[in-house]
Amino acid sequence: IILSVFHASGIINYPTFVDWQTIKTLSGLLIITTGLKESNFFFNLSKKLLMKLRTERSISLFMVLLSALLSTFLTNDITLFIVIPLTLSLQDIVKNDIIKLVIFEAFAVNVGSTLTPFGNPQNLFLWHMWNISIIKFIIEMFPLVILLLGILLIFTLIAFPKKKIKILEKSNIDVKQKRTLFVLSIVLLVIYIISLEIIHVSWVLLLVFAIFFLFYRKVLLNVDWLLLLLFIVIFIDFHIISTLSITSKIMTTVNLHSKGSIFLFSVFISQIFSNMPTSVLLSKFTHYWRAITWGVNVGGNGLIISSLANIIALRIVRTKKIWIEYHKYSIPYLIISGVIAYAFFYNL
Repeated sequence: IILSVFHASGIINYPTFVDWQTIKTLSGLLIITTGLKESNFFFNLSKKLLMKLRTERSISLFMVLLSALLSTFLTNDITLFIVIPLTLSLQDIVKNDIIKLVIFEAFAVNVGSTLTPFGNPQNLFLWHMWNISIIKFIIEMFPLVILLLGILLIFTLIAFPKKKIKILEKSNIDVKQKRTLFVLSIVLLVIYIISLEIIHVSWVLLLVFAIFFLFYRKVLLNVDWLLLLLFIVIFIDFHIISTLSITSKIMTTVNLHSKGSIFLFSVFISQIFSNMPTSVLLSKFTHYWRAITWGVNVGGNGLIISSLANIIALRIVRTKKIWIEYHKYSIPYLIISGVIAYAFFYNL
C-alpha cells in the first residue's frame, strides 16, 4: 500500500510485475498436495511407524527424516500441515521435547525442499526464471541438501537423548483414510511434474482444477489461496523495490560478479526480507542463479522470518515459548551450515 501511494502511476503495470508462470505452477502443486494431505495417508502411515519406535532420539530422527523426505515433493508448507499435527498428537509420548521436535521439523522441511524446484516457492521461481531442467536443478542442489541434512542429523543426535519412552498401545489419533483421493492425487502429481518439462502448465492446471472441482471440492476449499495472493504481492513489491535508487546504491556495495558474495548476501538478506522475496529481489541484479538458490535455502533456517515455513510451524503450535526456543537452535545451525556451505560453494 505504501509503495503504491508513492508510485501510483505504476499501478496499471502491476500485473506485468508478477511471474504468472510461477503462480500457475504453484497453484497446481498446492491443489494436488492439499489433496494428498486431506487423504490422511501419510498421517496414518507415519503413526504406524512411530508406534514401533522406543526412544526419544529414534522418534526425533524419524520425524526429521520424514519431514525432509515429504517436503521434497509435497512442498515445505504442506508437509508441515501433515507432520506437526501428528507430532502434537504424540504429546503424551515425547512430553517435554514436543516443542523442540517441531522446531527441528521446521528445519527439516527447509532442508528437504531445497532439493527440487517444486519443494518451495523460491526454488520454483528461480527454476522458472532461468528455465532450468528439473534434473539439472536437482543435481545442482544435491550437494547442498546432503550437507544441510548431515548437519541437521548431528544436531538432532545431540539435542535428543537416547531416552526410552513408553509407547501407548492404544491411540486416539486415528483418522479416516481416503484411498481414492490419495491415489488420484499421486497420479496427478506425477503427471503434473512430468508436464512441467514438456507442455504448457496452464492446460494441466485446468485439468487438475476441473477434476478436484467435480469430485473433491472440499480440497479446493482447503487450499491456501491466500499464500498465492501473498506471492503475487511479493512479486509486485520487490519489483518496485528493485527500481528504487536506494536499492541500486546498496547493490553496488555487493560484488555481483562473485558467486561467494552473492551467496553470503542472499543468506543475510533472507534474515530481513525472508527467502522468497530475497530471491525475487536478487534475480533483478545477477544471473548467478545457483548462488542465490544456495544462499536463500541456507538462509531459511536462520531467524524466524527468514522462511515462511518457520512462521507456519510456530503458528500451528501456538505457544510463545517456541519463539525463543527456536533461535537457540536456528542461529547455531545457520552459522555452522552457512560457513561450511560457503567454503564448499566458493571452492566449486
